[in-house]
Amino acid sequence: MADNNQNFEDFLNKTQKSSRAKWVAAGVVAAFFIALIAVSADWVIGALVHTRKEVTVPDLTKKPVTQALDILAASNLALKQAGVEFAQSVPPGSVLRQIPSAGSTVREGRVIRVWISQGDEMVFVPNTVGTDLRAAQLAVRQAGLVVDKVDNAYSVTYEKGLIVSQSPKADSMVQKGEKVSLVLSNGAPPSSVILVPNFKSKKLAEATLWASAQNINLIIKEDKNSVFPNGSIASQRPDADSQIAPDGSLEVVVSRRAVNDEEKSYHLHYEMPQGKKSSRVRVTLEDATGENEILNETKQPGSKIDLEIPYSGRATVRVFADGILVREREVE
Repeated sequence: MADNNQNFEDFLNKTQKSSRAKWVAAGVVAAFFIALIAVSADWVIGALVHTRKEVTVPDLTKKPVTQALDILAASNLALKQAGVEFAQSVPPGSVLRQIPSAGSTVREGRVIRVWISQGDEMVFVPNTVGTDLRAAQLAVRQAGLVVDKVDNAYSVTYEKGLIVSQSPKADSMVQKGEKVSLVLSNGAPPSSVILVPNFKSKKLAEATLWASAQNINLIIKEDKNSVFPNGSIASQRPDADSQIAPDGSLEVVVSRRAVNDEEKSYHLHYEMPQGKKSSRVRVTLEDATGENEILNETKQPGSKIDLEIPYSGRATVRVFADGILVREREVE
């Protein structure tokens, strides 16, 4: 009986060893075929790539993207946008540079990376009116612009040493590096020089008295759609601080808006805080018709704003100083 058990155990051991040998052999065969497939695939892919024709990369610079795509398609090449950059010498939407470079030899199907021009960088012109020369020059430089020249002129609005006007005007958009011209106040003019005061938002009677005293021809036009109170001046030409000769002409546009029975008037009184620099002040009225600008001027520190603002129904009056909301009042 013991001999039978021993024979059975020997049989099992032989069977297990035989199975392990078969599995090892099968693994070796599988690994061989996997390696063969990988080598074959690599050989096939390499053969396919190297059978593609070699072509010369065309020059795409300064060409519109659509044209660059057509040029590459003719050589069986592809395009990929790698980025965008500002460039003064290359029109917006055109290729600024490329990789591989023009003249390089590549195989068909290669992807050419390109950077697209956004044209000149555009910036906003800062408001320098009412500031001193040093502050104005600093603001211009910080905006990426260049002070071109500084002229001098008399002013009835700004004291000596402050900027009276600028060109281009504040908040206009120009190319980075553009030149900005400044006009510096020489203070009040001599009696022989006549400068036009700022009549905007003032009563017509004030402009009439001044024109009569200075022997200036006053041309009056009316605006029936104005948001200004009736009888007040909505605009003028020439602008404030412009020099005018005796017998010259001043044109003012007077509000003659239609008034209904429900119209009311809100008196806005606002005093500018004391400080060393002026501020650009905007006054707006928002009602059912939308937002209307009542005032947009540069004001000196400590100066006062007094406006009669007509409105109908519910409305909101807002005062902004250098773009910051400093007062808001709902009226109805």
